[in-house]
Amino acid sequence: MALKAAIIMSIISIIMLAVYGADVVVAGPESSSQGNTGFLPMDDKTRGSVFGIIPSAMLIASFFITRREASSMLGVLIIIGGAMIVVGTGVILSMSGNQFQSPQTMRDFGPVLGIGIIIIFLGGLKIKRSKR
Repeated sequence: MALKAAIIMSIISIIMLAVYGADVVVAGPESSSQGNTGFLPMDDKTRGSVFGIIPSAMLIASFFITRREASSMLGVLIIIGGAMIVVGTGVILSMSGNQFQSPQTMRDFGPVLGIGIIIIFLGGLKIKRSKR
């Protein structure tokens, strides 16, 4: 039962991250300075909270609620979600160009990259435990 719930949570997280990424691309590279919002009617901070923090928490929770169950499929889903976070952060930084080359930017995006890497590690750990 917990495994099915974790797989569903991971799939929902991946979908939310894909929607977040698509909205960032639609909004364009200078969305915050021009007030563009993409197709989601929310500002950058709200969008990041809803479509970034919640899926990250769900991916981490899906690992921990099934920590005693083996599932390489869940591990792959967790890795996909973590990779989407890491790649998405890179895309946002590359789209922004010189606008984000400050210490404040690294304080903002550094933790996001760290969380993405931790999620990828958890997915790899889930796959490794499934191979036993």
